[in-house]
Order: sequence, then C-alpha cells, then structure tokens
Amino acid sequence: MRSLVAATIIVMVATPAVAQITPNLMGDGMKLKTDEEVKQERERETNYKAGLSKIPDQKAKSDPWGNVRASTPQANPSQRAGSK
Repeated sequence: MRSLVAATIIVMVATPAVAQITPNLMGDGMKLKTDEEVKQERERETNYKAGLSKIPDQKAKSDPWGNVRASTPQANPSQRAGSK
C-alpha cells in the first residue's frame, strides 16, 4: 500500500516536469516558414544591422575630477578636514 502511494506521488510530481521538457507533440511549434516569411526575416535582419551601423561609437568615459585629484598633494592625516 505504501509503495503504491509513493509511486502515485512520484508520478504526480514528475508529470508536469516532463511536460515542460518534451516538445509540443501537436506540431504547433514545428511549422515550416513560407518563402514570404523567410524574405521578411532577411529584410528585418538587414534593417537591424543597418540601424546598428548608424549608432555612433560611445566616447570614452571621462572623469572630470581626475586631473584635480592627481595634482593635489596628499593631506596630512593628523589634520582634520575643515580645520586650519
């Protein structure tokens, strides 16, 4: 009796997982593309690549405070900030 219950539970748990892994057996996802669909896909791809080529290259990121930090002398650690 216990083995039957255990087997039933395993089948109930495993069935949804197997259904997610197996391809659709009804044939919905396996249709062939028509010549028109292939032509449209190629056209979309060429337009996409043409659009990407129009995007300008990104400028190098600049650090506006980089020159200031590099030229300042190191502060004396015994002095507190804001005091003279």
